[in-house]
Amino acid sequence: MTYAECADYMKNFFEQYYDKLSRDEIGVMLPLEESDREMWSEDADPNEEWKKWKLVPAAIDEQQLTELEDGIGVKLPLSLRAFLTVYHHLFEDPIGRNPVSEPFEGLWNAWNPLLVKHGYLPFVWNEGGYYIRCINLEKMPDEEQCGIYQIDHEILFDFDEDTVKKQDIDENMEFVSQNLFTYLDEILHDRDRESVAKHAKAAILDTLKGACGITDRDDFTTRYDEDPESIRRKLRPVQEQYELSDDDMESLLDVIQYYF
Repeated sequence: MTYAECADYMKNFFEQYYDKLSRDEIGVMLPLEESDREMWSEDADPNEEWKKWKLVPAAIDEQQLTELEDGIGVKLPLSLRAFLTVYHHLFEDPIGRNPVSEPFEGLWNAWNPLLVKHGYLPFVWNEGGYYIRCINLEKMPDEEQCGIYQIDHEILFDFDEDTVKKQDIDENMEFVSQNLFTYLDEILHDRDRESVAKHAKAAILDTLKGACGITDRDDFTTRYDEDPESIRRKLRPVQEQYELSDDDMESLLDVIQYYF
């Protein structure tokens, strides 16, 4: 794809995602400072801390991009270049902010030199803040084959940057999506990991309360300890609907008790 094609995709994505979030106005409300006044919506109350923000066409020049590439130590793929230069916005992770006051904020928050050194370009954190999400640059310049992966940031503390090998990084990477375009498309249409987990948790909770007759947290933990297979059988349709692995289901059941 050309830069123009990438930019057109990114423009459509940001506009559709903003429209989606703004259907509930709280989705585009943030405590905005004077430094981002340009991003205040026309009806924002300057006396209120929380203000509705708006998309602002980015005015990022080639020098800024060159300085960014020099700073992060790698040339930007065209898809990521377009992602960073179409609009200033304040989307949260797993998209990452790009405000007028601090362009490339999301990318800089995720940046890690060890990952860049071994062929992964960090560009954002996941919603929970535990994983750094990266573009695998191994297939460049075929960006549609440059998958999105994530790595637990705490694992990086265990590596000696002088001795760690690419294989060590690869073995701790977890596949997320085929490329940056599919990654954003999944977010837009609620097919990303966070959205799937959110809907799956709601379905699990409904099944536990309805089909299993579980009333509260203590009831759940007691019955699950006594007869886990019976509960898993009742939850199998949910697991199949959301295409959850056994490990995924177990992870959700570990936290579901806190949602009663």
